[in-house]
Formats: sequence, C-alpha cells, structure tokens
Amino acid sequence: MGCLFLILIGVSPRLGVFALWVFTDWIDRAFNGGFILPLLGIIFLPWTTALFAVGYVIGDAAAPWGWLGLIIGLFMDIALHAGSATMGKKRYAT
Repeated sequence: MGCLFLILIGVSPRLGVFALWVFTDWIDRAFNGGFILPLLGIIFLPWTTALFAVGYVIGDAAAPWGWLGLIIGLFMDIALHAGSATMGKKRYAT
C-alpha cells in the first residue's frame, strides 16, 4: 500500500497528498490534526507537504533525514513555481 502512495506522489504530489489524507492518518499525525496547514500545503507547496508527512511518520521530523526531505521538497516546489512562471512569460510574450 505504501508503494502505491509513493508512486501517486511521484506522478502528482497534490493527488498523492490528498490520497494520504483521505486513506491514512499520516497527514493528521504530521500536522497534529489541523486542517488549514495541510490544505494550504496541498495548494501551494505539495512536494514539501508530502515529504514532510512521509518524513514525520517514517522517522522523526527533527532527524537530519526529515530536514533533508523538507529542504528537497521546498526546492522542488520552488522549481515547480519558477518553471510555471517561465512558461507563462514565454507563452504571453509579445
């Protein structure tokens, strides 16, 4: 079951995090049962949210591997947004 979620996160991080939220308690455990922070994470930072939840549940969030996953997720989200901005500039250039 875990491999299915990892494949889903690899294909679409938003859909993967949403599936984790609906079918497991990983998101609730990682964010202490809050609703707003995971929802904002799905909308704006899906890779960071996914890697934080997996790092928190699998290991300790304060462990070096948890922080490394969080930083990698943040860089992936920044790259995702930067790539979208670049494509938008190219598409609407006059």
